[in-house]
Amino acid sequence: MNTQETNLIEEDEIDLRELWQTILKGKKIIAIITTVVVIFTLVYALKLPNVYKSQTVLIPTESKAGGLGGLGGLAAMAGISIGGGGSMTPDVAFNSLLDNYDFMKKFVVRNKFDVYYEDADRDKNYVFALGFRGVYDLFKSSPNEDKEKDLEKEDFLIIKNIKKNMSISADKKSGLITVSYSDSDRKFSPIIVKAFLHDASEYLVKNNLQIINRKLGYFEKELNKAESFELRQSISGMVSSILKEKVMMKSKKYYQCDVLTAATPAYIRDKSKPKRALILIVSFITSIILGVFLVFFLEFIKGSKEEEESK
Repeated sequence: MNTQETNLIEEDEIDLRELWQTILKGKKIIAIITTVVVIFTLVYALKLPNVYKSQTVLIPTESKAGGLGGLGGLAAMAGISIGGGGSMTPDVAFNSLLDNYDFMKKFVVRNKFDVYYEDADRDKNYVFALGFRGVYDLFKSSPNEDKEKDLEKEDFLIIKNIKKNMSISADKKSGLITVSYSDSDRKFSPIIVKAFLHDASEYLVKNNLQIINRKLGYFEKELNKAESFELRQSISGMVSSILKEKVMMKSKKYYQCDVLTAATPAYIRDKSKPKRALILIVSFITSIILGVFLVFFLEFIKGSKEEEESK
């Protein structure tokens, strides 16, 4: 090893020692910053109520694209292009309604969810860490008593909140559809899941039945005009298939789906979030990094001033 390499290693060792010495000199600053940040994070974590998820799992029935009374006709009525040979599964239909503002507004008003969200005591069922809600009540804002409320804006915010907390997904392998809702009120989550599935199914079935009835009317006219026995027999078979589709649609509790598991209130200890321990750990590590950075920054400023004074 030559002299130049030896000098470089010694300089590196000196730099590491200096860095460590700088950190030791600024340990009080690091400790203060870490303590303050962790305390504020702890207050924030204690302020957050537990969030619970309730879900309904559905078993979809098979539906051929463009079939009699199928979803292809419904998609056309809604102005949705699904392409030739494509199909709209129940989860896609439910998601389409979840994104439909007019439907969601009627849904909120019909089920009086606007009244629920305006209730100042709707947080009475919230659950907090260690069963202590004092921090939450301390920072809780007072209800807005403005008589001239913007009802349209309030409905928009309610719908936005529902869309954010509701999830509708389908498993690619099993085909099962999961409709879930997350809320701090664990008793409210299953209520809104069931209400949405009921109203969405009612809407979709009503529209599909209109399509089916139009097809029945058309084929019945063609049947009366048909002179050939083979043609009459063929049309009769199609009418029979349409009627079968109509009966099957009415027999389902939810649109083209059977219920595998229904939404129920989550167990009080089975929260989905917040992850308070993770929040505190991340806050602790971040505050130490922030404190070390501040110590080096202050040392840099101090060194620069000393250099200027020495000149």
